[in-house]
Amino acid sequence: MRIKELADLVGTTPRAIRHYHHEGLLDVPRNSGIRHYSLDHAVRLVRIRHLTESGMSLATIRELVHDPNLGLEDEIRLAEEAIDEQIAELHRQKARLRELREHPSSDGDPLPYAVPEKLAQFYAQIGSRLSEEAQPYFQKEKQAMEVALRIPFVSRLVDDWLRDITPERISATVDIYHLFARLPRMEPEAARLEFDEHMSRLHSVFGPNWGIRQRDWRGVVRPVLMTPGVMSLLTSAYQHPNQREFIRLFLEQAVEIFESNVSRETRGEAS
Repeated sequence: MRIKELADLVGTTPRAIRHYHHEGLLDVPRNSGIRHYSLDHAVRLVRIRHLTESGMSLATIRELVHDPNLGLEDEIRLAEEAIDEQIAELHRQKARLRELREHPSSDGDPLPYAVPEKLAQFYAQIGSRLSEEAQPYFQKEKQAMEVALRIPFVSRLVDDWLRDITPERISATVDIYHLFARLPRMEPEAARLEFDEHMSRLHSVFGPNWGIRQRDWRGVVRPVLMTPGVMSLLTSAYQHPNQREFIRLFLEQAVEIFESNVSRETRGEAS
């Protein structure tokens, strides 16, 4: 049979068959002139297609073809693991699509909101309690977080922080947004006094580690919070000097508080 007939018979294309020739998976017919394929070619092609449709890579199939002693069981296990990861990724994609459906953008942009469902729920609780004055800053913060979540580790850090959100913590967060809205109307000295007061309250409400439970975050918190990209993102969203100073001090103190507590716990374990 000719290459087109073989391709139609097996359910593939002449281009794919030529690719299998190139990869050394399917022997080229030995007859001179126009290639004529035999039953053996058809059987080999069916088996190649069966393996590829089962999730095995062409590189693995080539190894099986050229090394009969290769452990097929191990290759099948690796292929199964690859399929499991593909299934997991499809589930993650489906979950993201569900989140997009359930939490559309609220800022007039036709593109949907791009944050995890748990964070969207947290924002929903916060937003319903904010004053009209605080709403624009709240929306900016949400948009900034959409970008920040693309920074390595930020998504896991936020997820860890959201595990133990209590009504008290929500109220303290609402108050921070209201303070942020008032900052442009305040003198720098008065802003600093209110900042210190709110920081003391946050430290009391969120605990010594600011609600971050995993100790291995000690090597992540500072790089995430102090990366130039984070500061550029925040300062581009918030223009007033008082707001920028608030952000700078907040991040500095958060890092210092967290790392000092981690160091204290580490010393305690060593003793």
